[in-house]
Amino acid sequence: MTHPQTWSGRLAASNDVDVRPVPEGRRGMTPGKSMLYPSAQMVNDAIRAIPEGQSVSTRDLRLELARQHNADYTCPVTTTMMLRIVAEAAHEDHDHGAAFAEITPVWRVLDKRAPALRKLTFDPAYLFEQREREDLSSERSRTRASDELT
Repeated sequence: MTHPQTWSGRLAASNDVDVRPVPEGRRGMTPGKSMLYPSAQMVNDAIRAIPEGQSVSTRDLRLELARQHNADYTCPVTTTMMLRIVAEAAHEDHDHGAAFAEITPVWRVLDKRAPALRKLTFDPAYLFEQREREDLSSERSRTRASDELT
């Protein structure tokens, strides 16, 4: 019997990046334009680049990832799945004794409206505590992706 892979293992194994044409029927996206399907590692690296005290919306994260990879869009569904992997790996690392300064600061992207929160296997309360500690609840903490992720 195989054992389930750890979230950190899934993060480390996720390095496939794909850019494909937007399929027909994608609401709000022009068919034929390019869409990035990011890896969890790519999302992880982008989140680690966000400075303490700054937050980035998932929308701005997707825009910046698309810009960095010469794509018109970043797939919102894939991004949400990759955000979950990053968040679960960060939680796993913290559970194994890593300090908050050592884990990926997913709280700088995941706020109470983030779709990825519904899928988490842990209580996201500590994410909100970290947001509060960094004063990320205010609009002034929100930055445009192009300001901080480059």
